[in-house]
Amino acid sequence: MRSISSRDGPDSKVGKTDEGLARNLPYATWGRSRSLRLRDFDYASPGVAYHIVVGSHRSRDIFTEQSLNRRVIGILKTASRLHGYDLLAYCLMPDHLHVLVQAGESPRNLRDFVRRFKSFSSATTRSVATPVATKIMLWQRGFYEHIIRKDEDVGDVADYIMGNPARKGLALEGQQYEWCELIERSATS
Repeated sequence: MRSISSRDGPDSKVGKTDEGLARNLPYATWGRSRSLRLRDFDYASPGVAYHIVVGSHRSRDIFTEQSLNRRVIGILKTASRLHGYDLLAYCLMPDHLHVLVQAGESPRNLRDFVRRFKSFSSATTRSVATPVATKIMLWQRGFYEHIIRKDEDVGDVADYIMGNPARKGLALEGQQYEWCELIERSATS
């Protein structure tokens, strides 16, 4: 923990620590859950498509081993089905995961789906005999989601997801990356 000094600005509290200062700030959320979700939106609405991005813990290149990646993708496919979401596309990059899903007839809440996927994949991958899976956390706290609006093309979002490896230099343009899959085009695209 670093100490705040006068070089941190004219309003800084000399001698106070980051932790002490953070307790006095109105936006401090350490130890509390904070939501990035829209308050009045029903995240269990049938037919809604979402682009979800989940980062690896501390943005580390965790997903580089085949056995770990296979297990995470298998759990993603199972979790999406069990929670009532059609998995349209995914791309597991070394340091994050892109997922494109569309809610089925009676989906569970999107937050529950992602939370359970992250929890189950973290717990189950610890049994994989790899140094990566057994020694560190897999996922960052929270996730980012983009609600695909009616005027947006789900196919464009899927193309963006599938093009991610080429933009990051992991695959040549148009080349299939092993950990990406376009499962189906949505009827709404």
